[in-house]
Amino acid sequence: ARGYKVGEELELFLNPTLKSGLPKPSDLYNLTKGAELIASTVASGGGIAVCCDFDVDGLTGGSQVHHFFNAIGVRNEVFVPDRFKEGYGLHVATVEKIAKDGYELLLTIDFGTTNEKELSRAKELGLKTVVIDHHHVGDHRPPADVFINPQQSECGFADGILCASALAWYLIVAMRKVIPEAAEIDPKLYLDLASLGTICDMVPLRGANRVIAKRGLELLSFTDRPGLKALKETARIFGPVSCHHVSFGIGPRINAAGRMLHGKYVIELLTTSDKKRATDLARQLDELNQLRQETEATIKERAIEEFENEGEVPPGLVLWDEEYHTGVIGIVAQRMVELFYRPAIVLGSDKDGILKGSVRGIKGFNVIEALTALSEYMLKFGGHAGAGGLSIEKSKIDDFKAAFQDYCKKQLEIIERDPVVETDSDASLTEITLELVQELRDFAPFGIGNASPTLLLSNLRVMDVKTIKDAHLKATFSDGKKTLSGMMWRTPSHPNLAPGATVDIACKPDINEFRGVREVYANIQAIQSTRR
Repeated sequence: ARGYKVGEELELFLNPTLKSGLPKPSDLYNLTKGAELIASTVASGGGIAVCCDFDVDGLTGGSQVHHFFNAIGVRNEVFVPDRFKEGYGLHVATVEKIAKDGYELLLTIDFGTTNEKELSRAKELGLKTVVIDHHHVGDHRPPADVFINPQQSECGFADGILCASALAWYLIVAMRKVIPEAAEIDPKLYLDLASLGTICDMVPLRGANRVIAKRGLELLSFTDRPGLKALKETARIFGPVSCHHVSFGIGPRINAAGRMLHGKYVIELLTTSDKKRATDLARQLDELNQLRQETEATIKERAIEEFENEGEVPPGLVLWDEEYHTGVIGIVAQRMVELFYRPAIVLGSDKDGILKGSVRGIKGFNVIEALTALSEYMLKFGGHAGAGGLSIEKSKIDDFKAAFQDYCKKQLEIIERDPVVETDSDASLTEITLELVQELRDFAPFGIGNASPTLLLSNLRVMDVKTIKDAHLKATFSDGKKTLSGMMWRTPSHPNLAPGATVDIACKPDINEFRGVREVYANIQAIQSTRR
């Protein structure tokens, strides 16, 4: 159903190896040049400043190179922007501090493509610059000594879909070859961090990304890094680590630092050798994540009330309030998409009174194209097809909102207006067994570009329905011979789910383990009344 041919292609998908599944580092445009520039800096005794983003992708990329430079005895420091005081990207003040502190080379990870002014300032101050990024590249190239971005037209490496953390891993592979002090370092040991960025940045899990994610998850399952061990403990992750554990356990805690306080604590957590310090930091991130969840819930409730008061849901959602916490607006925008299935923008106010927003799209809606079309209203913007960010003056918000909704209205005329769940295959209840779920798990890791298998179960009678914690639905289904329990998460009610009803369900079969008992259950994605 996924289009893989039996033979070498299927074998490579099921059992990807670093040797056969990854493109050659030399094929990544400018990678060798960047590694050699860094090597010359190391040889001359110069220090290296690493500037990375405050999300999982940037922080795990920054942690990798920080750990690598520490291992070979190179003076280095990681600079993470303050989301609230500085915002996303490289900043002139940071560049000037790096030069003042005597660093010789500036390396950016997960931004830099659009930082023309800041990189020009770095050049004025005599800094060498290497940019590692994966965001959209326009007609211009940043004024860096070396620009590494698979999105640029000269490249296309790995189909242009690698995240920054994976690119940082490739840089380590390349640096090991040209820096004598790094000859004994095994790059494979950094795949645990590279996989975190790959999974959390939601890049397609195929090709090189699949290899990095799969091999990285294996390392995560048995990691010796004190920080990762402490994170797993706070997230109650025991045994083999899956994409689900990363996406809903480890990732949110890492992101919480940058969203609620400062991302620098994550760099320390992921690179420290002090077990006690790692435990303390992991607990702090856990508390920040709880605060993030509470803040998100409050904003979401206010946003929903706003639309309920308006009545009809517009073609594009634009919500703003000066009191909205800018650390969680991206998550709230995603929740709005899930609730209303419309492109959504949520904005809060920064220290200068400028509105900062996050954008999330729906299937078929390209976020970066939308922002580009409306660029006249914004101070700056960026992102990719599925998500983006923007800054806008308050005086222009009403005009921007009207223009965005008009743009969305035209887009909704040519793309699917309602959410659709596609299934891989039909199945019967007798086929939904523990053995089947184990077989399906062989196709992991699952994520964007390789969704976990979804099966269509038809003509089932609803035997029982319960609401769990006022937020989720638990139901029991029967085909007259066999029963199956199912959960529909974040759905407190559903019009088609009532005792006695006959329904078709799209579900992902999974295993529930409780007190030593393992049983199959259905993770329900969609329900419809059986058509007769």
